[in-house]
Amino acid sequence: MRRFALPLLAAAALVLAQGALVLSWGAASLASTPAGAQPRGQTGAGGAGAPLTAALVDPGDPALDGSAGTALIASIAAVRALADASSTTSTRAKDVPEPELPDYSYPVTWGTPVTGKFGAQGPEWPGGHAGMDFNGETGDPIFAATDGRVTYAEFNYGGYGNLIMIMRKDGTQTRYAHLSKILVDVGDRVEAGETIGRMGNTGNSFGSHLHFEVRVGPVPTPVDPNSLWTGSKPGIPGKPPKWACQKYGC
Repeated sequence: MRRFALPLLAAAALVLAQGALVLSWGAASLASTPAGAQPRGQTGAGGAGAPLTAALVDPGDPALDGSAGTALIASIAAVRALADASSTTSTRAKDVPEPELPDYSYPVTWGTPVTGKFGAQGPEWPGGHAGMDFNGETGDPIFAATDGRVTYAEFNYGGYGNLIMIMRKDGTQTRYAHLSKILVDVGDRVEAGETIGRMGNTGNSFGSHLHFEVRVGPVPTPVDPNSLWTGSKPGIPGKPPKWACQKYGC
């Protein structure tokens, strides 16, 4: 605001000086004008003023007729324009840069239906489902859910099929299984939201889908993937449930 103080003070001084001159000139003009006659000069506020003028003065004020009115309106408009410019510049100076994207993301296109919930039990998941299943079409993009380094990127014969594993610095591990195509290599650094593969139906799978896991700790132990997005601290996975510790260790 300091850099706009001088222009505003200068404008104010200009208005006062101009007003004094106009009033002295206007008084002389009015004194020499016959009674009942309209002073000669430009049409002022009583004429067709701009919207800004109408908002600032009363068009019916007889004191603003003639050159005095025109000068006063021009001065007010100039000061208002200077103030507006100052306000705009000041607002821009206070603009805060957009925050960085969080270091976590959704592994599939938003809206892809969930067909297998974490912890669900059944013939396919004895003791509890270690991840989430997203049902989609073969070839749908798969995104890295966290930043990290790729530690596994090949076909897995333990039932995962084409599998990608990513390790974040804090030890959070994410797994992406049954892919039709792997688009990263072991050792690659990836960012959350980066396309790393394509949905598929490889391994122990009965239809195109993504089996997605989030694991923590030295074992590592599965936790609910939803905790990445809905937990008390978004991006930080929750703790392993009791059944996961019993099945996988903690």
